[in-house]
Amino acid sequence: MMIKQALAILMAAAAFELTAEVYLLGPGRGRNAADRELSAVLPGVEKILHSERITVNSFASTLEVSAVKKDIEEIALLLKRMKADKLAISGGTIRFERKVKGSALVERYLLIASRKDRPVTCFKMLVPEKLPPPQEWPSELPPLPAGAVITAVTRLADGGICGEFRSAPQAPHILLRNVDALMRNRKMFPAGNEIASRNGGRGEIFFDKNAIVWVTFSDSGNGAFFYRRRK
Repeated sequence: MMIKQALAILMAAAAFELTAEVYLLGPGRGRNAADRELSAVLPGVEKILHSERITVNSFASTLEVSAVKKDIEEIALLLKRMKADKLAISGGTIRFERKVKGSALVERYLLIASRKDRPVTCFKMLVPEKLPPPQEWPSELPPLPAGAVITAVTRLADGGICGEFRSAPQAPHILLRNVDALMRNRKMFPAGNEIASRNGGRGEIFFDKNAIVWVTFSDSGNGAFFYRRRK
């Protein structure tokens, strides 16, 4: 259950300050030099902690969750030396991707450090270099912000849904304030009351007895909403 709860948060949080795409990490299965180099940088990825089927914009894939017992800073330096493709580092997160030889697919990776004394959480998903266009915005999620463009809709096997978007025209604190008012009207309550923070907040978890909804917004206009029914 801990992995499921962390996954619910991380699937939505992945879009925060990143591009509005899904990046997940798991083990490299090849035997070439590049795979051996990646395994040396990310020890522990061969042991999958959680795996489940998901779809992204109707493309079927498998989510794999692993752990890396290295500091996020050390991993970042090693990936820089490897010249990892599309490497992006932001605070306690790292994303990059690897092309699959002889295929139009890529492995997309996300690493998130939660605490110094814990392994880095790692996610992977295999997707096309160009995803199919997203389907309509899921009704389970709060409404898509006016002017925003849908980039991805991810559905987990357990019924969880993550909707991601870009080009939201308003500031994060305004978007959060709008969602907060809507969710309170629906009798869903914030876990942290982030709208009362100094900067007005940019993310929140809402809940009632039936479901949990996580929302995040970034200054770049990217954002994500995640919905999951409570077990």
